[in-house]
Order: sequence, then C-alpha cells, then structure tokens
Amino acid sequence: METSTFFSVFQLMKFMQYQSMKRMEKMDLKPSQAGVLFSLKHWGEQSQKQLAERVGITPPSMTVALRKMEEKGYVTRRQDEKDQRVVKIHLAPKGEECIEGIQRVIREMEEIVYQGISREEILLMKRLLAEMKKNLLNSKDFKGVDMDTIIEKTCPSARGSF
Repeated sequence: METSTFFSVFQLMKFMQYQSMKRMEKMDLKPSQAGVLFSLKHWGEQSQKQLAERVGITPPSMTVALRKMEEKGYVTRRQDEKDQRVVKIHLAPKGEECIEGIQRVIREMEEIVYQGISREEILLMKRLLAEMKKNLLNSKDFKGVDMDTIIEKTCPSARGSF
C-alpha cells in the first residue's frame, strides 16, 4: 500500500488538511466556515440555502455555522430588498480579514510542502496533476457529471477564489 501513488497523494492530502485545520483553529475557524467566507467572497451575497449547497453541508449545519460566524462578526444578515421573506448573508469586514488569514495559511502550507523542491519540479508536478485530473474527468465514471457542482460542493474555494 505504501508504494501506491494513490495512497501517497491521499496521505499527503490528509496531512495537509490536518495542518491547515490546526492553523485555522488559531483563527477560531472551522473548514466549513472558511468555505462560507470564500463562497461569499467569490459569489457575493447569498441565501442560507445557496451557501449550504455551495459549501456542501446540510441546512441545519449551515444555520449553526452562520449563527457562530455572525456572533464573531464574520458575516451579517440582511433582508433581500426585492423579497422581504428572503434573508441574504453578507461578508463582513472581519470576514474579509479572515480570508486574508486563510490565504496566508495556504501560502505557509505551500512553503512547507515545497521545501527542497525546485521551481521546475513544482511546475512539472502541477502539469502532471492537471493531466491526472483530465484523465479522471475523461473516464467513463465522470461522463455526464456536472463538475462545477462537484467542485462547489467539495471545495468551494477552488473556483478561482485564491
């Protein structure tokens, strides 16, 4: 198992996830909350339902996350001007600052994992990963699948947000 490239990539992903979560804890943020912040930054104001779908958590979990984020000053709620029944979630200035902190965590993680790796090797790795991704997307398992929906639900920050 240890010689499997798949296992190595999976293990690396888990190590990076663990380290980034530890760093986000220092900012008093959970990964789903970071996803909410990036979603608001990228798509602007959204309903609670839209956020839940984009971040990939249940509406009740989103209710809890938003309540905590509102208490911390990361987001604000406002009634929609066109439809008073709809409440829109907005990114507060403190939430903007958190995004900068999350981006800093990402840069720190890249500095750690790229130690001892040349710029050329990093570029080669990115090219190889892009090719592997293309191969997966071209496989029969992905035929007819809306990849934008999968990306939004599994990693909302991956769509050009940083």
